[in-house]
Amino acid sequence: MTASLTSAQRLALFERMLLMRRFEEEVISAAAAHKNIGRNHLYIGHEGVGGPALAQLGERDVTHSTHRNHGHMIARGVDPGKALAEIMGRVGGLCGGKGGTWHMTDPSKGFGSTSAMVGGSIGMSVGAGFARKQQGSGVSVALFGDGVLDEGISYESLNYCSKFSLPVLFLCENNSQEGAHITSMLAAKRLTDVPASLDIETQVVDGADAEAVHEVVRHALAKIRADSRPIFIEAQLARWPGSHQMRPEHTTGVTDVTLAWDEARIAGEHGDWVRDHDPIRLYGSKLLTAGAATRDDILAIDARVKDQMAAAR
Repeated sequence: MTASLTSAQRLALFERMLLMRRFEEEVISAAAAHKNIGRNHLYIGHEGVGGPALAQLGERDVTHSTHRNHGHMIARGVDPGKALAEIMGRVGGLCGGKGGTWHMTDPSKGFGSTSAMVGGSIGMSVGAGFARKQQGSGVSVALFGDGVLDEGISYESLNYCSKFSLPVLFLCENNSQEGAHITSMLAAKRLTDVPASLDIETQVVDGADAEAVHEVVRHALAKIRADSRPIFIEAQLARWPGSHQMRPEHTTGVTDVTLAWDEARIAGEHGDWVRDHDPIRLYGSKLLTAGAATRDDILAIDARVKDQMAAAR
């Protein structure tokens, strides 16, 4: 067992990750039922990063997200009903229906803004990091994908943070693994070569391993709070097969939590992703193997999450 997580915390983490997944599945269903809901960039497959990372942030910490922001919002405790209403353009949404899927935000949960511009979140996070340092507490978290490092603002932001020792956690969700379309056009052999060249400490972690992410982020946050120096974490992911659809679909099927203990039933065109890369299935299986959860525990968690999402809808 990871030393920093109790059994209760492990179950709570699994529940939060599953809520993130069920939220996105509800978005898919809502979009199918309402023709005026446009394109959504879903967070499916990233739950093992956003879930354990953002759950560790405090009231003084701030976060800036991207076009793939739903999971980040739910991970930090945003009301799923208000988030779904925002995606549907309703007045009861987080931003009165005016932000929509790509720009919804919730300052009460530490989200200053969400930028759908590539590189937008990384620049704003540096400004927030400067403010946190001036005010004497808090960490700014930049959430972004691997393609952001092609943008000039990324180099300026990383360099500025290093030069002026700002408390910023750069969390890169690199989903260009396992033969997927490569988003980044960098000549660098590794993404981490870029921040390392600017004297920023770097870490690489398996983004499908929720507890590994939790541990890396826990150490990074503690060090940033103590030293006021930026840290760059690259979480490596295998992209969900339905990631770039114009109209979202249940590409890998609606999540079946029983596959955590019944792997033999995994089948279909994308069965390899479900078996080897789905962070929900992998973490459920890990909890069962470690004796931290029973099958009944996982089924009970799923029932609670489904009820929560039914209320949100």
